[in-house]
Amino acid sequence: MPQHVQTITVDSGFGVTTHNLFLYHDEPRTNRLLVLLPGRGYTTEHPLLYYLRKLGFERGYDVLSVEYGFQVNNTDLMPENIAYLQQDVADAVAPVFERGYEHICITGKSLGTPLAAELARKNATDGVSLIQLTPIGGAMHGLGDIRTLAVIGTADSLYSPEIVEAFRESPTVRWRVFEGLNHSLEYEGDWEKSLDSLREIMTICAEFLAACHE
Repeated sequence: MPQHVQTITVDSGFGVTTHNLFLYHDEPRTNRLLVLLPGRGYTTEHPLLYYLRKLGFERGYDVLSVEYGFQVNNTDLMPENIAYLQQDVADAVAPVFERGYEHICITGKSLGTPLAAELARKNATDGVSLIQLTPIGGAMHGLGDIRTLAVIGTADSLYSPEIVEAFRESPTVRWRVFEGLNHSLEYEGDWEKSLDSLREIMTICAEFLAACHE
């Protein structure tokens, strides 16, 4: 499958230039886009997002992997700099959204989940969907009719059975809870089981992506 690579540079408010990897298909152009928003220390080169990028592209999606300025600058993210983070995302996705995709799936990991939710709400159409990997804070609130897959493990300190239960009757939000997985969606001290869970999570994501563009 022909693959084209473009780097979308953004002058970040954190005082650096970010380099956002955009993979896109040869002609005919696809009408599907997958956006990957990483966590604080979990970049798009970590297993979940790395393999989701490969999966998405192989399933016919163009894929944008976003980089944050504070990560490039090797500094901590402070509350007063959240606006810079939000602008990093907005500036990275703007030229890609201009291509006019019919189906857009926005994926967030941890810190990226509220950013993904915000981006989905701002661009909400029938073709916009969400994958929320270990959602934090209010990342699952106010999603309306946006189709959403949320994945978390019971060994994650942010796991809340009450929040999962609150969406039990939702027609658009689907939770997948894994017993024993931590915030990295791995089994602490067991790489073999961690790889098994990675494969299962990727399969779930593949099924969700397929359903979103039926």
